Amino acid sequence: MQVVICLTSFNRTDCARISMEIVKLNWAHKWPVVHACADPGYTRYIEDVLVRREPRPLTRGALDLLVASMQGAVDAFQADYVIHLEADTWVFDQNVLLRYIERLEQDPAALIAASSWSTDRLPEWRRSPELRRRLRARLATVLRPLGVRYGIRERKSISTQFFIAKCTPELLRTVSSLEVEDDAFLEKVLYRAVVERFGRRAVIDMPEREPVHPRYRNSCDALSLVCHHWPSAAEAPSMQDHPQLEATDCLRGKKECLERAKLHTHGPHMTRLLTSPDLSYYNGNAARGVGSALSHG
Repeated sequence: MQVVICLTSFNRTDCARISMEIVKLNWAHKWPVVHACADPGYTRYIEDVLVRREPRPLTRGALDLLVASMQGAVDAFQADYVIHLEADTWVFDQNVLLRYIERLEQDPAALIAASSWSTDRLPEWRRSPELRRRLRARLATVLRPLGVRYGIRERKSISTQFFIAKCTPELLRTVSSLEVEDDAFLEKVLYRAVVERFGRRAVIDMPEREPVHPRYRNSCDALSLVCHHWPSAAEAPSMQDHPQLEATDCLRGKKECLERAKLHTHGPHMTRLLTSPDLSYYNGNAARGVGSALSHG
C-alpha cells in the first residue's frame, strides 16, 4: 500500500521543516511527503512534492491546503492512505500511525481515524465563581463513572489537525466538495459530511486524546503527538495566568519535546532549535501563545 504524508502550512514553516526531518530522517518506513504551503516566502526543503497555494483566511485556507495536499498525494503517488499533519503538529512514533492504518485496513467501512475536537467543560466549571457551574461539575463527576460524558462538547467532530484516511475517490470528492465560511468550525463540517455520506462507522476514534481540550490540546504522549506553538519552555504560558493548561504544557516547549523524543537523526532545523540561544526567529511572524494555541483549526 502507498502511504503519503500530507503536510500543510501557512506561516509556521520552521515547524514544517522539523516535521519533515522527523518523517524523512527518523521513520523506518519511508513515506513521501506532499507539502501544501501558502507562505509566499517559503523555499523548498526535503518534501517530495511542494504544492504552492495562495494565502486565504484561516478556515477557508485550512480547507484549501488540506484538499490540495490530498489531491497532490493522489496525483503524484496514487496514495492509498494519507496522513494529514498541520505544520506545527509533530508525531514522533511511526508505530502509532501503523497501528491505526492496520485498523483502517481491517475494517472495510472505516475511512478516517482521528480524535474529535472536543472540549471538556469540567475544569472550567470547577473554577467558576458561579454556584450553578460548580454544581454541574459535581454532577459530571457523578455521571461520568456511569458512562455519561456530561459536559464534554463538540464530540461530533474530526480533528483536521491530524488524521489518517483511506484516500478513496469517494472520500476525496467528499472533502473537495466542502464549502466553509471564515467563521465555520471545519472539524464539525468534515465530520458531518463524512457521516452523512458514509455513516458513523467510517470514523475510527482515537480515544487516547479524548477529550482534546484542555488536557490534550497541546500534547498527547500516548500518540507521541506535540502540537502547540511556543518554541521553548521559556516562552510557554504559566498556569497562574492560564489555569486551563496542564503542568506539562507549561514546562515543555517544542525544544524540550524534541529533546525528550531522543530521535536518532537531527536535521539542521532540529539542531538550530535545540542549540540556538535566541529563538525569536522561530516561525517568523506567526502568532504564538495561548490564544493561538487554543484556537481550533
